[in-house]
Amino acid sequence: MVSKPEIQGQKIIQRILSRDMDHGGVLCQITGSQGSGKTSVLLALMNEVISEHPNEKIFFREQHNAPLQCFKIGRKFIHFLVMEGVGAAFRDRNNHLSHVDLGQVYFKSKEVIDSLVKNKETSEYEPQYKLVPDFEDLWNKAERGKINVVVFDSDYTWMDFMHWLREVGEWVNVFVDEMADICPANPRGMLYQKTIAFASDMGAVRRCMMNVFYNTQTVSDIDWRVRRKAMTQIFLPGAIADKTMSRVTQSAIDGLTKNPKEGNDSWLSMDGEFGRTKFIDIYKPNPKYHIEIHVPPKEDKNA
Repeated sequence: MVSKPEIQGQKIIQRILSRDMDHGGVLCQITGSQGSGKTSVLLALMNEVISEHPNEKIFFREQHNAPLQCFKIGRKFIHFLVMEGVGAAFRDRNNHLSHVDLGQVYFKSKEVIDSLVKNKETSEYEPQYKLVPDFEDLWNKAERGKINVVVFDSDYTWMDFMHWLREVGEWVNVFVDEMADICPANPRGMLYQKTIAFASDMGAVRRCMMNVFYNTQTVSDIDWRVRRKAMTQIFLPGAIADKTMSRVTQSAIDGLTKNPKEGNDSWLSMDGEFGRTKFIDIYKPNPKYHIEIHVPPKEDKNA
């Protein structure tokens, strides 16, 4: 028998995936302890968007210097976009972080590439990512129904990009792995002003056709002006709720359990309504693709 909290949990998931102009977009915060499945929930929601809304564009912020999570869904669903001048390098952890060409990742090996070209099964070999000079070109080159992994020279550029996306005039989805890297707590200088503007943008997603999903292990690592704009929250085992939430909420979160076979428990909150569901971690590391993005450090102009 399905419980009332489980029914409400499914309603919240349906609302997250709906495209209702009266309700507008969603800002969703996912939090939990290390290993609770935060990134897996991001990937699960991405997969649902691809399935239910294949004509929409998805943009994904991956962490640098760490194995790319997008490969867990499947190489055919991934598209890489790199801002010109970044100097990003893709490196293979399976081979001592040596440089890897994404074209070879896609076609398996140079021998396979040569064979395909010879038999006219593919066009002239070229890397499987695109360079973009600005946001407009990035948008135009992004592919629908795929995960567009975007690489900027600075994580703070994501704030500018999301501001720009508000005006595209169609449904768009942004997924951020570790929001604290984009808008950390206690910003100073120019970053403070940028964060204030970004918090306003996040508060306005409900009035436009943009959905933003992000995760964090510790909510206090994110600027409070931004995190308190999240109208939807997913709590996984080990999550610490914002101080503005009641002790009853934290007590309910403390009762969540991990279960790799049946799924990790979670509480969902949206507009004062609470529901419960399970997320099964089906997105396991692909041993063939332990690839990382490395971006040369640059002077922080926002300090």
